[in-house]
Amino acid sequence: MRCNDKGFTLIEMILSITLLGLVAVTVGMLIYQGTRSYDMLSSQKEIAQQGTLAMERLSRELRLINCTESGNACTASASDISAMTASEIRFVNTGLEGRGFRLDGSTLKARDGSGAGDPEYALTDKVSALSFEYLQDDGSAASTPDEVWMINVQMTLVSGAESFPLKASVHPRSFR
Repeated sequence: MRCNDKGFTLIEMILSITLLGLVAVTVGMLIYQGTRSYDMLSSQKEIAQQGTLAMERLSRELRLINCTESGNACTASASDISAMTASEIRFVNTGLEGRGFRLDGSTLKARDGSGAGDPEYALTDKVSALSFEYLQDDGSAASTPDEVWMINVQMTLVSGAESFPLKASVHPRSFR
């Protein structure tokens, strides 16, 4: 009798199929994890860009708050900052144009004009928290516009399970 060595045995076939399956599962998991990581980082990048641009715009506008001169000092008056709450600020800038910022649901709104009925537009969405803190030059809380020396802004953006907190401290340029 002759022995025919031209084919594969059943055990060799089962082992090769099992090894091929393990390699396919491993490659599939790597591709899946890579795709998930890409999606997560893409979401984080988008939220970081939106938040950073909104905070830069807000800070730039707050630096331009107008002041009323009194001797050598220049501080804000009630006509310069018409609303200063923890969630909204309305003011007049050095170009004597009204401006304002507030949180409307999850959208940060910017206002052209210092009145309540002036046009607003969305600066960014996905905002879960926005707060303004008004400080005197000694660091204590300011309760009136003429006491404001520094404005601290805290904003948190959220997308899914990702959150991106931002903080800024702004001293209006014209205050002295």
